[in-house]
Amino acid sequence: MRYSPESLEAFMQTVASGSFSAAARALGKSQSTISAAVASLEDDLGFALFERAGRQPVLTEQGRRVIPQVQQILAASERLDALAIRLSQGVEPRLSFAMSDFWQTDHHEHLLRQFDARYPEIELEVMIAEDGDVLDLLQAGRVHLG
Repeated sequence: MRYSPESLEAFMQTVASGSFSAAARALGKSQSTISAAVASLEDDLGFALFERAGRQPVLTEQGRRVIPQVQQILAASERLDALAIRLSQGVEPRLSFAMSDFWQTDHHEHLLRQFDARYPEIELEVMIAEDGDVLDLLQAGRVHLG
C-alpha cells in the first residue's frame, strides 16, 4: 500500500492538535481537506484511526498503534528531502576521517555512535591508521579529518 505524505501529516497533526479544524489551521488547509486526507488514509489502512462520535475525534486503539510507524515514515521522508536538497546543491553527505591506532577506540566508538544518531544522513567513513599514515591520508585528500 502507498500512503500519501499529506494524509500521514494530516493524521499526525490531528493527533497533535486534537481536532480536524485545529489540524487544518496548523497546516494552512481547510478542515474538509484534513478530514478527507485522514479518511483516505483510513481507507488505505482498512480501519478507523479515530472515533468521530463526539465533537472531537478520539484515537482508536489501531490509531494509537500506528503512530510510531507514521512518525518513522515522516521522519524518513524529511531525511530524504534534506538529502535530495544537499545532493542537488553538490553538498557531499559523507565525512571521512583517519584515526591513529594509538588512541583507545572505546571512547571514539561512543562518540561515533552519538554523531551517527545526531546526523543520520551523513555517511561516516573511519580509517584506523598509524600516526604517519594519518597525515599522509589527510595530505592526499583521502580523508576530511585526521
